[in-house]
Amino acid sequence: MIKFFVLLLAAVSYASSASVSDANTFVDTVFREKMPFLVKGSPRLFPYATIADFRFKVYKTGLTNRDLKVNMTRGEIRGFDSALQRAGDCQSPFLRDGQTIISCNLAVRGLNITFTALAKGDTLVAIWKTIWVHVTVRDTIAHFEASAPVGRDGTLRTFLINDILLDVEYDSDLSLNEARRQKSRRRSPTGVRTSL
Repeated sequence: MIKFFVLLLAAVSYASSASVSDANTFVDTVFREKMPFLVKGSPRLFPYATIADFRFKVYKTGLTNRDLKVNMTRGEIRGFDSALQRAGDCQSPFLRDGQTIISCNLAVRGLNITFTALAKGDTLVAIWKTIWVHVTVRDTIAHFEASAPVGRDGTLRTFLINDILLDVEYDSDLSLNEARRQKSRRRSPTGVRTSL
């Protein structure tokens, strides 16, 4: 993610704005035109960025099942080139200490994370299965703030995401009762959020 924000900072550095309309145009230009170009130019981010492996356990819910152990591996994040879009109007730009400040909320959509996972314990037969796991970022808002001295390059001051909302889908080969399926769906995003 740090690499992504360095590219974001580079895109921000080319302009400053004077009105809400100018700020909206500036932010739209950064995220529709500049960011895709910068992300696609980075082999670490395009066509995908990697996410660190992690593991979790879902404890058994009865005598007829085992603890589910899951090793999430080969995580690939796709969609950095188009994931950020302006959400509503930006705030009116203002001057502070000789710098123009632009503040805006961004919608984070279209980030997709896929994993190849190893799972054991979904049935009484204790064998490892290779399954796919697909995680999608949805309805997430980020706060973006940039500043630029008048007539000079700008800098990214703030990029804050309070809560990342994720949807999780599993391979149908994973045999879980509803209680364990829900626990597993809650545990996967924890590792993804930490890595993002």
